Amino acid sequence: MSLPDEGEIVFVVDVTSFTEDGFIGTSRFMGDPVSVKFDGKDEGVFLTQGMAQRLSVSKASRVAVVVETERERTFEALVAGVGQDARISDSQIYLAVGSEGGGVVRIRRA
Repeated sequence: MSLPDEGEIVFVVDVTSFTEDGFIGTSRFMGDPVSVKFDGKDEGVFLTQGMAQRLSVSKASRVAVVVETERERTFEALVAGVGQDARISDSQIYLAVGSEGGGVVRIRRA
């Protein structure tokens, strides 16, 4: 869960259900439950308005996505959209989180 003063978003993600294209991980953001969709379509990162404001990013910004499971891996991704739902559409991130059934995902401005 993210704290208000952080320059990053931190999710402790548990894979809770599977979709036709990927899976849904549940976490918390600013104290509220949030579902983050993951898929391997390589479309980019989609953030909610609040998440984008926290990171001071907009569409076409670059972000670093750190996945902490058994080991830590860092990926760079493009913010593909800002709207109501959070989605991470990147095959490498999808595999890193999905293969472990969850993990800590940190998103920060690149």
